[in-house]
Amino acid sequence: MPEFNYDAFISYRRSDGIAVARWLRRALVGFRLPAALRDVYGRKLRVYLDLAYERGSSDFYQQSIRPALLSSRYLIVVATPNAMRRPGGVEDWIEREIRDFATGPGAGNVIVARGAGDFDGPLPGGLKETFPNIEIVDLRGAGRFWFLSFSRVVRLSAEKLKIVAPLFNIPPDEMPRLRQEEEKRQQTQLGAVAGATLGTLLAVGSLSVVALINQHKAIRANDDSMFAASSMVEEAVNLSAGDASASRTRRLIIGRGCDLLDKADQGTTNDPPINGVVTCRLERGARREALHEDKEARKEFSDAIERAALSHQSRARVDAALALLQARQAYAEYLMRQKDTDGASHAYADLLEDARRLGKEHDGRAQIVRFEAEARGQTGDLHAAANRHQEAADSYSAGADALKRLLDARRSDGRTEDDQVIAWRVRLFRLAGQQYVTLDRPDPAAEQFKLAVGAGASDDGKPADASVAYEVAIAQAYTLLIERKRGNAAAAADAKQGALNSVDAIAASDAGAGLKRLAADLKRWIEQQGN
Repeated sequence: MPEFNYDAFISYRRSDGIAVARWLRRALVGFRLPAALRDVYGRKLRVYLDLAYERGSSDFYQQSIRPALLSSRYLIVVATPNAMRRPGGVEDWIEREIRDFATGPGAGNVIVARGAGDFDGPLPGGLKETFPNIEIVDLRGAGRFWFLSFSRVVRLSAEKLKIVAPLFNIPPDEMPRLRQEEEKRQQTQLGAVAGATLGTLLAVGSLSVVALINQHKAIRANDDSMFAASSMVEEAVNLSAGDASASRTRRLIIGRGCDLLDKADQGTTNDPPINGVVTCRLERGARREALHEDKEARKEFSDAIERAALSHQSRARVDAALALLQARQAYAEYLMRQKDTDGASHAYADLLEDARRLGKEHDGRAQIVRFEAEARGQTGDLHAAANRHQEAADSYSAGADALKRLLDARRSDGRTEDDQVIAWRVRLFRLAGQQYVTLDRPDPAAEQFKLAVGAGASDDGKPADASVAYEVAIAQAYTLLIERKRGNAAAAADAKQGALNSVDAIAASDAGAGLKRLAADLKRWIEQQGN
């Protein structure tokens, strides 16, 4: 077995990867295993990170970088947008490090850490082609002030273990113990940050005008505490509540933050951050719902809607518009959980009305269009459940049209297409077609299924994503039935082959086991339809 001087070599681009690279080295070198694992696997990790920046010298690479690289057990590549090959034939050290590492004793031990950019963006050095199934660790947001975001602490702590485990040679059966220890540390970190934040807020909130010398400073301090409390609440909402301890921490932070926000709101003439105000009302409503206090829950949801509406009325800001739509959607979903279908129907109608109005006022902003599509889809579900199939078809079709506007808005912003939105749009067309099938109207049904297949096709005519392919396959299966009923054998055969191609694409993809099982079941059904 070869001897290694380093456990890991970190390869990164200085322009946009240095903060993540430094954070990662500190996290690895300072990591301590739990006592139960320390005797077996415990030692301080040795991590090489080049900070000399002598990039002009080829001798420096040969004399310093390459020897350290080849004597490292693992190569960690920090993937950032600037880490891709430089234009103009400039020598690329990241690619060189990846290529040289592949010739050394640690070849194959490559870890990719996404430091910036799209999570599924391109990887440097042909890593995606060399290791098509390589796991990517999400370290976006790591850096100097990573601990100031509760949700970021949770995510980065979990992602860090994906690197720590192989460096320490921790076997899979010991991972639960390692995660448990890291969760304890995480709770300590969150408690420390929350305690410091809460302590500051309490101190500021309790100051009086007399103690602050003049009224201007008092108002400013109160406003600072109000915005700090709002930020704390919004961060805490994103915390995972996976176990009882994490759930209690989340409730504590949200509860204290909301109480402080209410207190600060009463002591200022300025409008409070509407996102924090609405979030607090919705969280309290959910808490009341969990306690089966229906009257109190409805009041909290109604208050959230009222506060957001008043905020947008006084200042027609986008954040107030989104807060209003968020509150209306949360209330409608609550009524659905309560089996109050009439109330939910009215709530979704209100959501749709506001989404259409606010979309016009704010130039068709993508987030607002998403709420409109959600309202139309849910309204379609309610109509379908009540056997109002024509109304359901109209709602689904209108929802698909709204999603087309959402995709167009994303393209105009220079963003890539969202496969989830595409799959959602295909599904709405497919559901509209199914309503016409129920009404025994094959012509409009076939038209909706045709729109579904077209909406899911990429530039090469094939679905770009497994979830899209599954929805397309269902639409093609319905088309098969319609064309057979019409007596159009050629069109039925084309639809059958298209459906089989779609489900085969899912089987060959990296889709989850659940989706692949559904696709396999659908394929068996299609094959049973004969020719």
